[in-house]
This record gives sequence, structure tokens and C-alpha cells, in this order.
Amino acid sequence: MKIYVIHHSHTDLGYTDLQERVLFNQINYIKTAVDQANSNFVWNCETYFCVERFLAEATDQEKNDFFEAVKSNHIGISATYLNFSDLVDVSVLTKRTAEMVRIFAERGIKVTTAMNADVNGISLGSLDAYVDNGIEFFYTNIHCHHGMYPLYQNMKPYYWENHAGKKLLVWNGEHYNLGNALGLLENKNINYMTENYFGVKNQKDPIQLLKNNIDAYIKTLKESDYPYDFVPVSVSGVFSDNAPPNPKIFENITKLNALYPSNEVEVSMVTLNQLYEVMKESLGEEVPTYRGDLNDWWAHGVASTPYVVKHYREAERIHQINQRLDPNGLVRKQKVDRDYEDNSLIYAEHTWGHSATITNPFDSMVLNLDVRKNAYASKAHEAVNINHLHILHKEGDIFRYYGRSGRIKAINTGKADRLPVSFYIEVLGFDDIEIIEESSNTSIQAQISSHPRGVLISFTDTFKDGESKYYTFKEVPKKKAVINSRVSYIGSERVKDIVNEYDPISYKLPYGIENDFFAISYTIDKGITSVYDKRQNKELLIPDTVPLFTPIYEVTKVRTDEYEERRLLGRNIRGIHGELHRAQLQEAKVLEIGKVFSSVELVYILEGTKHCSVLLKLYNQIPRIDFSLKLAKTLSSDIESIFLPLGINHEGECFFDKGSVPFRPGVDQIPGTCMEYYLLSQGVSYVEKERTLSIACLDAPMVYMGDMKHHPITLCDGKPENNNRPVYSWVMNNCWETNFKMDLSGITEYNYTLFDHGACNKIESFEKTKDKTLGVIPVILESE
Repeated sequence: MKIYVIHHSHTDLGYTDLQERVLFNQINYIKTAVDQANSNFVWNCETYFCVERFLAEATDQEKNDFFEAVKSNHIGISATYLNFSDLVDVSVLTKRTAEMVRIFAERGIKVTTAMNADVNGISLGSLDAYVDNGIEFFYTNIHCHHGMYPLYQNMKPYYWENHAGKKLLVWNGEHYNLGNALGLLENKNINYMTENYFGVKNQKDPIQLLKNNIDAYIKTLKESDYPYDFVPVSVSGVFSDNAPPNPKIFENITKLNALYPSNEVEVSMVTLNQLYEVMKESLGEEVPTYRGDLNDWWAHGVASTPYVVKHYREAERIHQINQRLDPNGLVRKQKVDRDYEDNSLIYAEHTWGHSATITNPFDSMVLNLDVRKNAYASKAHEAVNINHLHILHKEGDIFRYYGRSGRIKAINTGKADRLPVSFYIEVLGFDDIEIIEESSNTSIQAQISSHPRGVLISFTDTFKDGESKYYTFKEVPKKKAVINSRVSYIGSERVKDIVNEYDPISYKLPYGIENDFFAISYTIDKGITSVYDKRQNKELLIPDTVPLFTPIYEVTKVRTDEYEERRLLGRNIRGIHGELHRAQLQEAKVLEIGKVFSSVELVYILEGTKHCSVLLKLYNQIPRIDFSLKLAKTLSSDIESIFLPLGINHEGECFFDKGSVPFRPGVDQIPGTCMEYYLLSQGVSYVEKERTLSIACLDAPMVYMGDMKHHPITLCDGKPENNNRPVYSWVMNNCWETNFKMDLSGITEYNYTLFDHGACNKIESFEKTKDKTLGVIPVILESE
């Protein structure tokens, strides 16, 4: 048996120390590895981010020495920029991967390999970023802490094939510290992983203990019908993340090989590229090919910081708008775009906080890393807004919103459709408004709403692909509201509770809200009772589930301590003694009845919150429902989650998307992967033959799918019924016991939109959702 050792440092930005210190150390590690390049020592750079920053600081001589060490296989290269969550902006990841490949190609080095460590999955869109840039081999190191490797068994190869037929050879590997557990370095401290694998042993000779562990591991492989005569093993310089290179590993390997005089076992240090060459020579035609998502078990940690994730998601959307408004980059500042890319990539990196976030939340480093992590999202948000201002200025925006009349330009960033337009002006006591579309000299119906800075003006219009339209607006006297005393529709106390044809809307609003497309019904005792699709003559609520627009709070009380209770969850997201609380509707507030839309606010009583309400907005002329969950969440150290149901009664298939690649959850996945929850790019699409309904999750990208109770975990087996489970927006949680945040308290809103796209396929549905969520951008041209 040949054992190929991949010596690396797991890049975990912020888990062990401040991000800049981790990076400083990683740069120093590369310099150390370059200095060792004349020996038999081999080092692998796990992430390109560290290499990129090393090259930015290195002298010309250090750069030359580095590239020579790569060419001579003393240093291995991975195309993995960082170990990401599925929150990563795939367009930026693709760009940076292409940039890396080009930089090495200019030095005569072809980069064909990548590795990931720790994280339990990677999205279809992210994998596209690799194969589209010539990466051929992906070496994974899965960590089963609240997760699991795919294919029901690790140490197995497979080909991953994307929708275009491009393939990536994947090694479905063990934990990234397997070599440490084996004892390639003497472990002076007790470690759970070593004990899990090999039990408690008192062998005093570390090299003999290493041999015993390797023999035991090889025996286990053979007993489980492992078919190969080689095994890759990853190791760190110490049994920790962000560990340094350690020449002691090579010394121990030399001593170990001396104990196998018959060469029945031979251990050597290799680069990723050398490992790939072994794979190509050793693997036969029996390697299976799979299509589908490699879903990340750790994605749910993102929902532990819902407020900043919302901030980050808005930054990503503004970046996409900027690209559409300025596709050739003639206005955007390149350096500012780069600032967005840098900060968005670091924010999407899988580390969310210090390792003691739950066990010692009072620690100053925990606070420092929380604030620092948030700052990356905020700097990304700042960068895209700076460029957005430059673009709006180029489009003619005067950035003065104080006049009671003026002229605007509305720019459609997507395809042809009827779309809402809204802009605000900073005035008080505004009467009514007249809007004229200039090219046709047509009067447009508009609606005035309250705004924190004055009034919000809304209207809808039909746009062509990417069309800009021009409008004038001016204040006009409001018609006096006079009660028609001859018609039975209102009493002298001004309550409109009479069934009538004169005002057929007002009397219905305490019980429901509707337009020509949808009718939503609710009662105080039962909450939402119907969401009816009027054009399809179909009830959209799923029987025997918590209905749409009804928040859910789930709590597992901590009985022992915060860490232990969370550890015992395993792959469940709640304890077996978890409690589920459905929000109780307390009041239905009629907010607006207007020419453009009507809106109501459903006020709920919900455990775990100080305030909970859902705002529903239905447009008069557009088949969509805008809805927002408004929460004031309380602080608790218990295990908590907030959900909002997104399930729709449908007769087609359910699709999610990651990195702009749609797939059927529970079906289009690598076998044996997680199908409990997903971190999405756009949202959910229910695709039927005649039409598609989609829900955009603008601010809260996590969704949960399946039973809302503690249950045995079924790994994805591709059965069609997996695709028919109810879907919930997983707004927030604190169910992780190490580096994801415990404190969910705060106040904000989470925005969603339900679209009726008509007849379209899965790809078109997400393209339409993206077009409509990016929407129409208003530009103030004149204000008087």
C-alpha cells in the first residue's frame, strides 16, 4: 500500500485568530516552504487567497523561487480561492479562478487541481467555476461534524459532470487531519479524533504507534473492500487549523518507512498535482459519474447572522445591477469593483467566528471576530454603492429629491415585462401626483405612500428589454374624500363594513386581500386560511401544513450546557425535546388601498419575539405578491430557529438554485448528500406545464425542507418523493456549538416576492426571478 501525504494548512480565516494574523502567518508559511524547497519536504497551498497575498508582498526573487518550487513539485497548488459557503458570488469566484490560472500559465505552470477542507459541500455553480477554467481534479477532505461525506462511504473517487458535459475527477476523502490522527506527528494532547479512529493507546514510541495506527487503518480499508493500492492522507503541521509547515513530518515518514523493509507500505509526501497523476494512472473505468449538487451540511451556519447576511445579499444585488447598467465597465471604478470582490469573497468564506463563540461568548476575541466578519460584508456593500452612485451620475441623476415636481428616467435592468417603479422625494404634506410618460404623453396611475424621508411614489409600466423610459411628475390637489350618503357602504362613524358594489374592496380587507390574480384569506382565530390562484382556479395552500405567510418559532431548551446540548443534535437541527410554536394571528391592519397596490399587515403573537408581523402587498396589474417578515427577536441561549413557510400546492417539480444553476432538491444531488436544508442564490421555483410560480428569498437565503420535527436523517437517495416535501425559509438559527453565533436578537425585515412567471422552464424561471428582483432603477433628472 502506498500512502500519499498531502501536507497543508487548513485556511480558516478567523477561527483561531484575527483574519489578518491568520493571513500573515499563511504568507510566512509559504515563505518557509520556499526555503525548504531544496530538501525532500513537500508543502501544499490549500487556498489561492494566501498565495495571492504572498505574491502581492513578495520580492521578485521570492516570486521566482516560489514558482520554481511549484515547477519542481516541492510546493503544490490548489485552485480553491477559499473554502466557501454557498453564499459566495460565483461570478466573482469564476473571475478570480480564471485570473489565477492565467498568472500561473504565464510562468509555464498549468493548474489542474483544487482541494477543499473542512466544509461538507460545494455548489453546482462553484464547481462550474472550476471546470470552466480547466480544473480537472478536486480533492475533498470532508469533516463530519454535524455533516457527512457523500456516496455513503468515503475514500472513493467519482466524476462530477456539469450540465455542459464537462467532468471533474473528485476524490471523496477523509478528514483533513487524518494524518494527525494516524500520528504522522506525535500528538502530545488527547484528541477526540484519534480516539474515535484508534481508541486510547499507551504506546510510548510515537513511530511505532504511527505504524500500528496505519496498519489498523489499512486493515479497516481492506475489510470494507477498498479496491486501490494507494491512499491519500492529509496532515497539518500541528493538530489545529491554520497550522504551519512542519519538517518533522518528513523525518517521521523516513523513520516509518524503515519499519517496512519489505515495502508492503510506502509513505511519501506529494503535491496535489502528483496525487492527480497517481489517480489518472491507477483508477480504472469503474469510477462512476454523477450529476447533481454536493450540498453543504454547514450552510445553515450562515443563518446565525441574519442581519449581516441581509446586508451582504443586498450588496450582491447592487453589484449585479451595476454590471447590467455598465456592462463594459466604462463608469465603474475598477479598484472599487475589486474592493467589492475582495470583501465579498472573504465574507463568504466558511469561517463565521472564533472557535469559542458559543463556549465563551463574553471573550473579547469573540467580539472582535464577529465585528470584523461583519465589516467585510459592509465594505462590500459600501464598494458597490460607490460605483452605483457613479453610474447614476453618468445616467443624469442630480441626487436632489426635494421638489414637488420633476422628471425621472426609469431603466429596466432585465427583460420585457410590466414592472413596478418607485422613488421617494423628501417632502411632507404631499397632496396627489400626476405622472406623464413622455414618449406617449400618457398619464400613468400612481400611488403615494409614507416614507421615512418623505413620500414614496409608486407606479407600474410595461418595459421592453433593457428599456429606459422618461416621466414627468408634479403634485396636484387631492380630491376631497366625500361620503356618498345615498349608498349603503359606510356609516357615519366612517367604518366600511357593508357588502356593496360601490366600494367592493374595503369591507373585505379585515378578512382578506385580493387582486385579479390572487386572493388571500385570513381570520383572527385561524390565521391564513386560503391563498387562491384566481387564474388557475387553484388553492395554493398545502393541506395539513403550516400555511404560507405564517411564521414559526422552534426552540430546544438547554438542559446541560450550551455546547453539549448543541453537540448532541448530530445532524438534526433541533433536539428530540424541541418545541414548535406556530404564530397566532392577532390583528390584520389595512395599510393601503391604492391605484397601484393594496397592502395589509398581519400582526402575530410568536414565542421568542417582541414583535412579529407579515406585510402583504398585491399589485393591481402584476401577478406577484410582495411579502415581508418583520421581527424583533429576543435574546436566548437556547437552541432556536425562525421559519416562514414557502410551500405551494403544485403539480410539477420544485427547483432550487445555487450559483445560478437550478436543480431538484432531493433528486438532482450527489447520492448520500444532505437534503435537510439548502443555501440558495435566488429562491424556489415550482415548475408546472402551464405556468411557474417562483419565490425570491431576497434577504434570507437558507431554506429547510421536510418534517418539522426531530427525526432519523435520510441521506439523499434521489427518490422523486423527496422533491415533494414542504419548503420553509429558514430565517435564522443558533444551533451550532462552536464558531456560529448564538445571539439572534435584533430588529429588521426579511423580504420575499412570489412571482407568477407564466409558462417557462426551470432555467427561465430563475432568470425571470433575477430580472424582476433587480428590477427598474429610477434616476432623478429634474426636481423643482
